[in-house]
This record gives sequence, structure tokens and C-alpha cells, in this order.
Amino acid sequence: MLLEKQTRERNNEMLLKAVFDSEAKIEGLIKTKNVITEFVEKNEAYVFLGKKEDFSREVWNSFLDSFIPSMKRSYQLDILSFETPSYKLEDIIYDLYIKYDYIKADLFSHRKKESDENKVSLTIWNNANRCFAEVYEKAKLISSLVNFARDLQTTPPNICNSEWMAKKVEEKAKSFENVEVKVLDKKAIEKHGMNLLLSVNKGSMFEPRVVVLSYNGDSSSKERTSLIGKGITFDSGGYSLKPAKSMVGMKYDMSGAAIVSAVVFALSALGVKRNVSAVLAITDNRVNGDANLPDSVWKSMNGKSVEINNTDAEGRLVMVDAMTYAIRELKSTDLIDVATLTGAIVVALGNTYTGVWSTNDSKWEKLEKASKVAGEKIWRMPIDAEFAKGIKKSSVADLRNVDYSGLGGSNSAMMFLNEFNEGVDHIHIDIAGTANVGDSCTGVMVKTLVEYLK
Repeated sequence: MLLEKQTRERNNEMLLKAVFDSEAKIEGLIKTKNVITEFVEKNEAYVFLGKKEDFSREVWNSFLDSFIPSMKRSYQLDILSFETPSYKLEDIIYDLYIKYDYIKADLFSHRKKESDENKVSLTIWNNANRCFAEVYEKAKLISSLVNFARDLQTTPPNICNSEWMAKKVEEKAKSFENVEVKVLDKKAIEKHGMNLLLSVNKGSMFEPRVVVLSYNGDSSSKERTSLIGKGITFDSGGYSLKPAKSMVGMKYDMSGAAIVSAVVFALSALGVKRNVSAVLAITDNRVNGDANLPDSVWKSMNGKSVEINNTDAEGRLVMVDAMTYAIRELKSTDLIDVATLTGAIVVALGNTYTGVWSTNDSKWEKLEKASKVAGEKIWRMPIDAEFAKGIKKSSVADLRNVDYSGLGGSNSAMMFLNEFNEGVDHIHIDIAGTANVGDSCTGVMVKTLVEYLK
């Protein structure tokens, strides 16, 4: 199926129009929401969308989710018929392109592809006498980078190891001339004292990598936002081994790193006047004869010591060394981390909302507004010293990496990260429930973070 660019001409395909409850006076129309009624003799079809005042991005996306994969014939969209006072044409067209590219993305697969002999097309009939070229170009850019992240997410761990992923991101960066790339190998990571990251990597047959992407969009400013991405290419749990069922899908544990790289590339392409970096901490978490042991104590790049009481809480370890690098080496004034960090957030928010913690109220409010524009659901979680008590009970180190009380696990994880932000404004985004839903990877938060930072 092909989504063709807009045309001002009426073609020979069946014309698909929106019809709302107040307008539904067409004889033979099926008044069931999102259902299409075709009038073959007129070469016209109508989709019933309910009340006009209720038509929104959510309703539109719901229709497209069923419509695009099930198309058996070509249509031309009477796009003007979908516009309402509260949902403008520019947004409708933008969301259509984003959704189409999301559904039809060509992601990693070794499955034999079926031949598509009966190709159908969807054409936008731009009968509004307005130009939407800029909308189209932006949608194609954002969707291509969401799908870049999704392609990395879906690549299996026997291919997507730390060294491979670092090369893929480095290669992608070459497409953006104003993005600087620095890749730290194991020796460089050791030189920086990133011992928590190295401790997680001890069980791996591949070297760790830290990929640093920098976009300098405002030379007059000393402010820099750094995005920290968790890049665990596979998480077995280490010696705190996951059950077999829980290990399936752990290839998605590198989602944060994929997502933040896509955000920096998008901001660069859009020419945003802001200085933004991404620090990707990449390794896997495996078991071998030298793997990290529970009860081990390691000194972080920050200088704080950490007792390992659960090797399956490895994400926070690699993240805090990356945070310290961003603060001390990149002079970051603002931190946003993105990680598939805790199972506890999935219990709390399921696959529907992404959990967010923010040390700054106004930045949370701005992020919440951005998420609504992007059509991604987020929920603010609490920051409270009570959640830090369990991680401060070590008798041999400054911190433990896990609070074994079993209470507020995602909040105590944030408090662990909070110990390393050095007073810099910090937003923590836990995408454990939303990075993938079953076998479907989402590239979640790319759109929201681009909207927030643009």
C-alpha cells in the first residue's frame, strides 16, 4: 500500500469522506463509529465518526489503526471533510502521515515477505486550496526517526550487541552534518572511571560503548540539555537471573538509547536553536565466570560507592555513570533520562502511560503539554526522600542499587538516579511499559521530546 502526496485534482479512486452525527442524513449510511459505507455506483464512501465536537487525534488514530492495515481498494481522501473547529487540517494531515509510516514501517525481519501484487494507494485530495508541503516534510522526518529507533529496538540481540549498535548510531549520525559523534570504547570508559557501567559489562563477550551525540544549535548559550539513554542490548538479569518467561523481550532493554539518539537527530534536522546532547550507555547484562556478583561494591564515576544487591537492577548503574559524564564532561545544565528501568512502573501504569519524574515543576508542565501535542500519554510520579531510605541502608557502601522492601520500586529507582544528578534539573522517564507492547516496538517519547525541546 502506498500513501501518495497530496493532489489538488480529483482522481478516479473511490472518494472517502468523513461524516459526523449532525450531518448523517445519507440514506443507507451505517451509523457505527469508524465504519465505512461504500456507494459503489457513486464512487464514494463515508466513514461515520460520531459527534463532530468529539473528533480528536485519538479518534482519528483509532480509525486509522483499523483502516490502513485492512485497505482492499484504493481511496482518495476528501481531507477537508475531516476538519473541525478543534482539530485543524494541518494536524489531521500530519497525524495521518505519522500513523501511516508507523503501521507500514519496514522494520527488521527475517520472515519471508509475501508478494504484494494487488497494491492499493491512499491519496489526499487537497481541496482546501492550502499548501501542506511543510507539514508533509516534518511528518516524514519525525516518522523516519521514530522508525529508526523502532528498527534498532526490534533487531535481535544476536545481531544488536553493544559494538554493533554503537556503529549503527554512528553511521546514522553521518546523515546529519551538524551532529558531532564521539564513541568511547572500553579503555576510554575505564579512563573516565565509569565502573558501574563496566561492572554490568563484566559478563559480556562484547565491549561496552558510550556514544555521545552533540548538536550545537545555539552558540550564544552555555545551556545544554543532555538526554541519557539506557542501552542494555539484552538483559538476562545477570546472576540475579530472570525466569525464562521474563527474559523474552529483553532485547527491548536498549530502547532508551535508541530513542534519545532519534531525538537528537530530529532536533538537528529541524534546526532547533538549542544545544542538545545524548549519552548512550550500551552493553548487555549476561552471565559468565566473571560476571558481576551480588554483594560486590563498585565506585561510580561520580565517586559514590554502590553495593550490588541485585544484578538485575543494572539499568540504573549504567545510567548514573552516563549522567555523570553528561554533567562533568559536557557541562550539562539539564538532564532527561529515558530508560526501560523498572517492572514496577508496568504494574502501576500498564502499557498505557509512561511514568515521569521531574525535579522541576515548570519543566514537568511543559513536558505534559508537549505529550498532549504529540499524542503520547505520560503520568507524573512522586519524588520523596521516603523512597530513598532502602537504598541508603548499606553497611559497606554509600548506596545499595535496590530497595528490597518491595514497595514503590519505580520511585526508589528514581531516588537512586537522583543521588547522581548533582543538583541539575532532572526529568526521569521510565518507558518499561510503553517501549514495546508485546512484540510491537513503539519508539515512544521521540515525538514528545522533540516537541518539548524544539
